[in-house]
Amino acid sequence: MKKQKFLYSFCKYTLFFGVFYLLARAQIDNILNPFSFGMFFALVWCNQNILILSPLYIGASYLSYFSLFDLYGAIATCLVMILIYGIHLKLNKRIMPRLMILYVILSQGVSVFLDLYMGNSPVVVFVELVFGLLYTFILMKLFESILSVGFVKKFTLTKAICFGVFLLSISCALRSVEVYDFDFAKLFILLCTMFSSIVLPLTEGGFVVTMLSLGTLLYDNNTYLVAPMLMIFLIASCFRGKHRIFAILSMLVVECMNVYYFNFYYSTSLVVFLPCLICAVMTLALPKKYYAKLSEQYNSSFANRSLESVINRTQNAIHNRLLKLSQVFSEMDKVFRSMIKGRASEEELKALMLTELKGKTCVDCPEKNRCHKLYYDETEKTLKMLIDKAFSNGRVTLIDLPTTLTGRCFKVNQLVYCVNELIAQYKSYATLVGNIDASKVLISEQLYGVSDVLKKLSEETKKTVDFDDGLEKSISDELLYNDIVCSDVIVYHKNENIVSCTLEVKKEDSLKAKITQIVSKVCKTKMIVDSENTSPHAGWQILTLKNAPKFDVIFGTSACTKSSSSKSGDTYSLIRLEEGKILMALCDGMGSGEKAQATSTTAISLVENFYKAGFQSDIILSCVNKFLSLGGQDTFSCLDMSIIDLNSGCVDFVKLGATMGFIKHNDTISAIECESLPLGIVSSLTPTIKSTMIRSGDMIVLATDGVADSFASDEIYTDYINNIHTLNPQELADKLMDKALENNHGVALDDMTILVAKIF
Repeated sequence: MKKQKFLYSFCKYTLFFGVFYLLARAQIDNILNPFSFGMFFALVWCNQNILILSPLYIGASYLSYFSLFDLYGAIATCLVMILIYGIHLKLNKRIMPRLMILYVILSQGVSVFLDLYMGNSPVVVFVELVFGLLYTFILMKLFESILSVGFVKKFTLTKAICFGVFLLSISCALRSVEVYDFDFAKLFILLCTMFSSIVLPLTEGGFVVTMLSLGTLLYDNNTYLVAPMLMIFLIASCFRGKHRIFAILSMLVVECMNVYYFNFYYSTSLVVFLPCLICAVMTLALPKKYYAKLSEQYNSSFANRSLESVINRTQNAIHNRLLKLSQVFSEMDKVFRSMIKGRASEEELKALMLTELKGKTCVDCPEKNRCHKLYYDETEKTLKMLIDKAFSNGRVTLIDLPTTLTGRCFKVNQLVYCVNELIAQYKSYATLVGNIDASKVLISEQLYGVSDVLKKLSEETKKTVDFDDGLEKSISDELLYNDIVCSDVIVYHKNENIVSCTLEVKKEDSLKAKITQIVSKVCKTKMIVDSENTSPHAGWQILTLKNAPKFDVIFGTSACTKSSSSKSGDTYSLIRLEEGKILMALCDGMGSGEKAQATSTTAISLVENFYKAGFQSDIILSCVNKFLSLGGQDTFSCLDMSIIDLNSGCVDFVKLGATMGFIKHNDTISAIECESLPLGIVSSLTPTIKSTMIRSGDMIVLATDGVADSFASDEIYTDYINNIHTLNPQELADKLMDKALENNHGVALDDMTILVAKIF
């Protein structure tokens, strides 16, 4: 591992030395040399080892022209930069781009003095310094991006321009290197031309070849390579996707035309053809799989279309699977509903009890025949009367027996005992059957709810995903312009609305508020950070942004436990649901203490989890009610809920045995009253549901009966809330709680809880 790391560092710094040497030789029109120091400062700013870079830069500067003046200037530059870099390292402060430009100017003081001392024109020296500063800034942006992200990511506009300028400077530098008339610049441009024609898209490849060709023009104001290289690129690009040999043959043919027909070059010797022949061999020598891999990495638009297709196919498969699952649960719901038989009717039970009564008391009686034959009508009437009284009163006694029966029946006591035993059995049966049926209904409703949730998920996954390359590039460019390095951007739409924008940025940049502002500006809609996760790549953070809702909400809460109780029976919940909705729920368990707390906690927990799962309100309330009613007696709770839709501004108030709720406007107030029973009293219930629209600045006020009952009347309660003048929801909750305690002379007669939500 250490050996590989050493080899990598050796190759990297060897490459840096070679580029330092070339840039030191690069000149504009054989006059200006603005490239020599730009790369050194850019690499230092990107945290490359300055103690290794400095001797490389000094050595390359001297070897380029063997000039002592160049050597002195390079040494002064490195010493100044080492001193400044050491100070920043000691202070643990990163060098900002503006400061770096200032440091470049300071470090070039000796070089400027030496140039003027040698008799160079002040104008030329000044222009060279300005161009050098601009080149330094360009390389800072380029190397920050490349050294952090690498070449395998998509080209953004800013990155492409910076990379193009760098290529221009490299080809300009290579133009100054010739050995026996061999043109190294031509060989380098030809290699890049063939690589671009095979790997890069037409626009990006054309840009690379153009910038390289213009570099030779920049060196000596000669256009002899511009037209030939562009012709080779265009012809070779026609053979994209085919065998490389065709692109190579086309290059050789075009080169022959450039030499013999168009006469672009000054000579027709073998040396002129040599760069082309070497390029052909090197292009053919590289294995095909590397071209394929590089092409896949660089052709981002094709990759995005493939990704789009894969995602949409997968979503369609998930849609169909979820739809089938929804149908399965729907069928199970129907089966369970068909199993609900209901208990037998009262008349059927009375007839059954009459038969059993005769069987248990009269079967072995010696007077059986006389009673059930001679006095049949009278006996039947008497026994039915006893059963009717048992149904109405719950039991019978000897007093309830008529004298006509007691006068001739030898089993009066056994008869009364048997009737009471049968009526007790009936009650147990009725309760058992009722609970079984209630359980079946509960399971059925849950199955229907699951079916509905799956159906909604199915519809959601049916929507197609469209990636937006244009927005992705614009966001990446804008972020880079604002000194935020972004390694990847993914923007996708559903139904022409921006649904999500995912960015991978450096950890130190992830907290910048600029990111949200930039993405909102480019997308032309307000965006907010929906989630933030650690990237699998060290030092990076993944941010996911989504459309901001029209409204937002802040909360205020206040609670007080009953003075004689250790625990409050009130429980509340404030949670964010999907699709920009807020659940604000308040539950008041019967009484106070541990039992009330357990009841209200159970109810609010069930409500929370059902809503998080995506169930509809009517199913949620019905299921929670049945859960509580099946749990035993005295487990009812008052439930007060508000579901706030932050996108539309609609609020659904759902009340079950709760006190009045309020919407407090600027100078008026709206009351929402409740007309339904609490949860857990009866097996079926009809909640009070009211929907209304809200405006910015409105406050929603919910409170338990401990607060409402402290006021003498509902009118006084309403007027007091309306006359609390505050913009702070917490202050409103505190003032209302203080007033409720004041009304009870400082004693909490019941558990009291207040929730306030302000919409803005």
